[in-house]
Amino acid sequence: MTKQNIWFQIIRFCIVVGGVFSPSACGENIGTFWQVTDFHYDSNYSVGGNPEDMCHSNGQTGAQFALGTYGNYLCDAPWKLVEAAVEGMKKLQPNPDFILWTGDSIPHINTSEYDLQKNFVTIGNITDLLLATFPNVSFFPVLGNHDPYPQDQMPFASWITDGGSYYTDILQLSGWGKMIDPNAQKVFPAGGYYSTLYGPNLRMICLNTNLYYQFNLLTKDVPDPGFQLAWLDNQLALAKGKQEKVYIIAHIAPGAFELTSGKYFFYPNFNKRYLNIIERYSDIIQGQFYGHEHTDSFRVLFGDQEKPISQMFLSPAVTPWKKTNNPSIRRYHYDRDTGHVLDVFQYFLNLSEANADNMAHWKLEYQMTKEFGIPDVSPMSLAELASSFWQHGENFLKYLWYNRVSVDPSPACNKTCQIAQLCAISKLHLEDYNQCIGNVGPSPTHPTTSVTVTSTTDHRHHGKRPAPRYMFYVIGGLTGLVLLLFVVVAILCIGRRNHMSPMRYSRLPSFTPSIN
Repeated sequence: MTKQNIWFQIIRFCIVVGGVFSPSACGENIGTFWQVTDFHYDSNYSVGGNPEDMCHSNGQTGAQFALGTYGNYLCDAPWKLVEAAVEGMKKLQPNPDFILWTGDSIPHINTSEYDLQKNFVTIGNITDLLLATFPNVSFFPVLGNHDPYPQDQMPFASWITDGGSYYTDILQLSGWGKMIDPNAQKVFPAGGYYSTLYGPNLRMICLNTNLYYQFNLLTKDVPDPGFQLAWLDNQLALAKGKQEKVYIIAHIAPGAFELTSGKYFFYPNFNKRYLNIIERYSDIIQGQFYGHEHTDSFRVLFGDQEKPISQMFLSPAVTPWKKTNNPSIRRYHYDRDTGHVLDVFQYFLNLSEANADNMAHWKLEYQMTKEFGIPDVSPMSLAELASSFWQHGENFLKYLWYNRVSVDPSPACNKTCQIAQLCAISKLHLEDYNQCIGNVGPSPTHPTTSVTVTSTTDHRHHGKRPAPRYMFYVIGGLTGLVLLLFVVVAILCIGRRNHMSPMRYSRLPSFTPSIN
């Protein structure tokens, strides 16, 4: 076992033994980072607008509708909500190691209301806000499907329908040249993707999965848009050869949408090829981070013999569009040595309360390890959590509530809903997913009753909470061994304290694809 693996096992033990040590107490090798996604900033939002028409006033005078200054559950985010989200991140953790920004700055508007130049300005406004708020933090931004013009029509190979260079303009006009490493920018014009080495051994591979979106007509019959799949395979092979660990960062995730049975976003051929690449290099991929769906979920990719090999974190959105969710921001803990993602801290803004108080109070909605009684958020732990959902017990009830970021799901989750949720988590290959949702008859592995999530004073608890699984290990352990491990941890923490510090800036050897 390597020195890094020994340290990681000790850290896991610290977390498991009931919070005796917090991650920060175990040493400075435990870092933190933010993910923020789907701002969908709408500059036309009006407190006098019509919530049935995106909260736009349509030139009418007077406050026909008394809408909140932080937004409305049926509409996209006003600037005040965008500012509140970024300010909330700053207040809750002002010094993260880095920030993942996973796309979709443009609102859900008719294409006639926007144009390409306005898209660049909108994205640039949010870029400036993030840079001003976190001036000394590394950013890893990716594009969303609403960010091009027209929406969903993401170009590739450095061209767009008007003959301009969309990706070059994103770097220059929207300010991403200030966020993305200069070497990484060399490949960006090919398709809006790039790779950056963060610290000594953690590689950030930032993808444009909008190229595989089923609504993108530009890429429907293209074998490899922007040569991104070939480039991804190459980058992962190089990282493996250098013993680097990898984070995959993108907007749209492969697999199926958990809220709608039979709905998926990738073209089927791209879904298969993308997952095949991830499977080949799963041993170096420490985490995948996506947005797009506005809901809070995760996915587990299984390899040979049904072994969980990779996990995907799907962060909910800042915008509350169509009452899908309350506004949200997300923080992670990770091991700086190994890249292992250790925990998820999900924060939310109760939009009704914020509008009533005219003040944004961001609250911790849940800490994943504590709320679900798991030692970490590794593929194995999340696979075990997903397996517990099939019994539709307390864990699944809590998951349903958090899936909508503390917004009452309506209607109640029936049998079809349950199967769609659970198949989406564990069946990422579409043929496996279709087989999973097709098995609708009563069986030992499929829940057979409806689940209703109701609003209570504390939405995180639905009845008496069972003892966490890790308590059985603690009780069954030898007291002497526990004390010995505590001493070892304390010694290691003190010894390492002066040797660990976060890397703020990235570097990358250039890579230029062949574009024909």
